[in-house]
Amino acid sequence: MTRPRAFAAIIKNNYILMTKHVYPDGSFWTLPGGGLEAGETYEDAVIREVKEEVNLDVEVVDYLFTGRYSGGEERCFLVRPINEKEPVLGCDPELGDNQTLKEVKWHPLESMKDDLHVAKVLEAMKLIV
Repeated sequence: MTRPRAFAAIIKNNYILMTKHVYPDGSFWTLPGGGLEAGETYEDAVIREVKEEVNLDVEVVDYLFTGRYSGGEERCFLVRPINEKEPVLGCDPELGDNQTLKEVKWHPLESMKDDLHVAKVLEAMKLIV
């Protein structure tokens, strides 16, 4: 199934916000984001997904890069919170009681520089850590 997705780079004081997903066969940290809904733009999707997953209201600052994943095209955007709220774990409305989203955390950019998406964010922003 093809489903384009959008995800967000939220950076503050050399930390990047990530979400942890846990499945029966393992877990991983990733940037907040998810699939586009019918008729939704990538920018609208990233704003909605950040609200759902980490309870932050954000605005898109810049487009960073386009990549490919098993479901098709994915686009990453630099976003910034509209207010000073701290992120709080949200949920994926599509999953109901079967949530895989388990944690939200600020990670030092240095510690995540080898993550596939974080590395592309750093490259797109011309940041060296």
